Amino acid sequence: MTRFVLGVVVGVLTAVGYVRFDLALPSWLQLPDMLRGNLVSTATESALYDLDPDPAVRTRALEIYFANRAREAAMVDAEAGSPFIQALHKSRAVREARQLTGEWSASSEVLTKPALREALERKLGTSDTDALKLQLLADALDRKPFLKSWLERHAAPVTRDGLPALLKRIAAQ
Repeated sequence: MTRFVLGVVVGVLTAVGYVRFDLALPSWLQLPDMLRGNLVSTATESALYDLDPDPAVRTRALEIYFANRAREAAMVDAEAGSPFIQALHKSRAVREARQLTGEWSASSEVLTKPALREALERKLGTSDTDALKLQLLADALDRKPFLKSWLERHAAPVTRDGLPALLKRIAAQ
């Protein structure tokens, strides 16, 4: 058990060092992986640079490229203005907006329960159904800091009253 815990701790420290501080094994220990990666990547170049490929072939070629030439792929993404990162962020924002849209729909059901509604009315100081739903949605958005930051940067100013329409618009993308 001690060796397992020690292995997990070493693995976590290595992962943090790898991501945060760009620590890596010495280059001579990475040589076999680099050779294999370069050979595999070279073998997929015909599919990668084909201008009219089969979509499945292109997807597989990109998977191999990202797996074996990650540093080069990151540099290409950065030089192009980071479209991959932006698409990744948008994908997460859309997914979280869909989740919150579901919570908006579910809040109507929550408010039909007399005990829950009474507790929420006491907590929030209002008995207006729309105000209660908006506050529940705003609280749910506060629990999703990534989505809130993304909306403020890319969508529009986030106001409590406009939040349901904004989330619905983002979720529809």
